[in-house]
Amino acid sequence: MGEFEDSGIDEEALHRFVAEQIYTLPGTDRHREVFTVLLTGSRSFGTHTPESDVDIDVFCPRSVWEAVHRASLEAGIVKAERSFFVTLKDENWDRYFGPHRSRPHFALVPLEEMEARLREYDDVWLWIYRNAKVIADPSGQFRRIVEGFSGYPCDVLVRKIKHRWLLSTYWSIEVYPHNHSGDEDLLPAATAVLNAVNDLLRVFFLVEGKPFPYPEKLVRFAPETKLGREFSPLLLRAVEQIVGLGEPEPEPWKRLDAACGVVSCSDDNPDGRRLWEACTDAMIAAGVERAWVKADYGNIDELLLGELGPVP
Repeated sequence: MGEFEDSGIDEEALHRFVAEQIYTLPGTDRHREVFTVLLTGSRSFGTHTPESDVDIDVFCPRSVWEAVHRASLEAGIVKAERSFFVTLKDENWDRYFGPHRSRPHFALVPLEEMEARLREYDDVWLWIYRNAKVIADPSGQFRRIVEGFSGYPCDVLVRKIKHRWLLSTYWSIEVYPHNHSGDEDLLPAATAVLNAVNDLLRVFFLVEGKPFPYPEKLVRFAPETKLGREFSPLLLRAVEQIVGLGEPEPEPWKRLDAACGVVSCSDDNPDGRRLWEACTDAMIAAGVERAWVKADYGNIDELLLGELGPVP
């Protein structure tokens, strides 16, 4: 099966789906010449379960996309005016990948839109496209675009690191209800800690100049980074404290406060202090100005006043 051996799906069925459902779309007779077809999602990353979806993305030049979209609207294949997402509606949909997964689906996107996502250095899309498995790529059109975005310009990377670092501390310092007085504060408290964990995990990727995955995959792939290998277990314990998994302490506020002490990098928490020191050293090594790093939360107005731009 080659490249698709670890995807958990039959390669012959995959190519049959492409031929019967994608290469038959109306609006062009040049499907094989202009359609790049990718396997994305957990089956391309190797994190799938037997029930995981089969995610397929298709790219073509905008002029072709517009013709196919117009013809597919007229044929009732799609209904949205500005996007193209197809889920099989027939009764025999499981003939491709079996009945234990959701109905097969795919998205058709203009190549120019995909390139624009990368031009903005969108981390999640960079990560998805770099980890995709190529089913078809006429003239290497997809590979050429992705290979043009092999790293971040220094100023882009520094801005991303600053943004995510300040967000992680903002969640744990400003959003977390430290003076909690009732159970109505439990939801914002748990949300703040979990959001802080996610942004710390993103920092782990960025200080190595790497894009980060979407939230569902952050914990799974963070150990592939140096900081992730060292501190992912610590952050997972903070999450376990939030949900009470294996925790002997029954009082939710005590668990939440302990978890917040880690992610806020509190001086009073040895683990939090160790995490702060490792992250600040890594940020400096990645090119963030030493004075900025040492000022730490004193930089928060750069985030709140929009000086760092929109969330990258």
